[in-house]
Amino acid sequence: MWVFALEEFETKFRMKYTKHGKHRAAERDISEDMILEAISRPTFSYYDLSSGTTVVFRKLHEKHLLVIYSREDDEIKVVNTFITSVARELIDRKLESNVWVKIR
Repeated sequence: MWVFALEEFETKFRMKYTKHGKHRAAERDISEDMILEAISRPTFSYYDLSSGTTVVFRKLHEKHLLVIYSREDDEIKVVNTFITSVARELIDRKLESNVWVKIR
């Protein structure tokens, strides 16, 4: 478990994982540092209206790291994470279908 501060909120959060989130991060060789970086300093942020989760993207060379998480009180729970080369297409599809709304 990580404890960190999100700059925009100036609050400390504990980071946990769902079983699926932990499995996917390990399977895809995505480190906790990478996840923390994406959550604390995202390139893009969206709110998923269908699941109530936050979706963040962090530029990673020519690709993007995507992290899906939920936040409750002082806890952030990582639901899923993966690296994609088609971030813009994914974002456009979700925005067009009114599933995501842009946060930042």
